[in-house]
Amino acid sequence: MIRSLTGKILDLFENLIILDVNGIGFEIICSRSVLNTCKINQPAKIITSLQFSESGVVIYGFKSEREREFFLRLTSVKGIGGRTAIAILSELSIEDVINAISNADITAFTRVPGIGKKTAERLCFELKNISGLRENPQASSSTGKPEQNKTVPDVMDALISLGFTRADAGGVINLLRAAHGEDFAKLSEEDLLRLALKELHK
Repeated sequence: MIRSLTGKILDLFENLIILDVNGIGFEIICSRSVLNTCKINQPAKIITSLQFSESGVVIYGFKSEREREFFLRLTSVKGIGGRTAIAILSELSIEDVINAISNADITAFTRVPGIGKKTAERLCFELKNISGLRENPQASSSTGKPEQNKTVPDVMDALISLGFTRADAGGVINLLRAAHGEDFAKLSEEDLLRLALKELHK
């Protein structure tokens, strides 16, 4: 899994960059926050997520790990692919996304090109617990473990690397979240992966 790329910006387009990494030009579809800070012929480090789809392999780029994490959360929703998730993060800030979901603000999402009312409703319903991801560097569970916000994306990546689709991975994570309630946040990455695999192999 390609987690980040460092190189020189060769070219900039409306929604992507070409990054030269040791002589290899990588095409990276980026969020607006990345595009706003990149300049041609300048060095850059891009946080990335490698995605597989019917159209091939695509690399998506982000300004921070937190933005990458929200991208993975968004793509766990049925019908939300990488390009749509990037469009959301380009149109709305992370806090805007959290507020829209917390308040079931359908209109905020329908401002994003390609998102209709039904998709916006699905986003608000499936990600209704995302408000727990408001930035709080010192937040941790009562057991002293890091907040669940990193565990879930890492388990999602692990399941996808094992051959499961993102839809399957996101579905089983949501199933386990509902089944375990408040205890879900206390699950370690190893425990969550084990439980997910158990459910997927039923």
